[in-house]
Amino acid sequence: MTQKVLLFLGAGPNVGAATLALFKQQGYKIASASRSVRPEIKASSDVCLTADFSNPEVMKEVFEKVRRSVGTPNIVIYNPYVWSRGSDQGNPLSPSVEEFQSDFAINTGSAYAAAKCTIQGFESLPEDVNKVFIYTGNNGNTAIIPGFLTLGMGKSAAWYIIQQLAATDRFKQKNYRFYYADERAPNGKASMPSGRGHAEFFLELAELNEQGPTLATFVRGKGYKKFAASETARLPSISVAEAVDFAYGQQKY
Repeated sequence: MTQKVLLFLGAGPNVGAATLALFKQQGYKIASASRSVRPEIKASSDVCLTADFSNPEVMKEVFEKVRRSVGTPNIVIYNPYVWSRGSDQGNPLSPSVEEFQSDFAINTGSAYAAAKCTIQGFESLPEDVNKVFIYTGNNGNTAIIPGFLTLGMGKSAAWYIIQQLAATDRFKQKNYRFYYADERAPNGKASMPSGRGHAEFFLELAELNEQGPTLATFVRGKGYKKFAASETARLPSISVAEAVDFAYGQQKY
């Protein structure tokens, strides 16, 4: 039987530590990458790497080191995030351009690079192994929230990536699965992240035999819960012919 391998990117003392410990208990080989090595992360990791997620190019090296150390990951969780608010809370453009660029690289750019490396790895794995990519999101992809510009922008862009991947026919045929995991309070509002809640839900998504709801909103201890207010974030998947009127665009005006 092929060894199950989890790669957790952005492993911290809350969600990361709880997730690594739970997956380790379930027989997974564990690879983690974060800005610094914490004892609770190292304790559950078979390979523990450091990485600067503001540089998407590091993903190639991270995935290669993991492949050489414990094998190609069949479960990848992207958890890093950053939120620059700037000095003027009343001005959403208060963060500097440098902060904007760094936030986008961490929240979205490196997630794209990680997804790219993940898919390349999936191509080499046996058909009977679950292949899952999970992005840790929040409700920033569902509404305009004051002061939330750089984080909401990054999460919304990453949500578009996840939707695009989940809608790709070739990936669906190979049963690759993609999720935007978003913890909520029972009333649907955003929640402070629960390490145990995330860990249990991540494991549930990893062990499913088919694609579940891509917008994976969940309540700790309860699992997936659909919130009507979030459904507007789901974009319809249509063909290029349905999206673009090529004949009209070629008309002279």
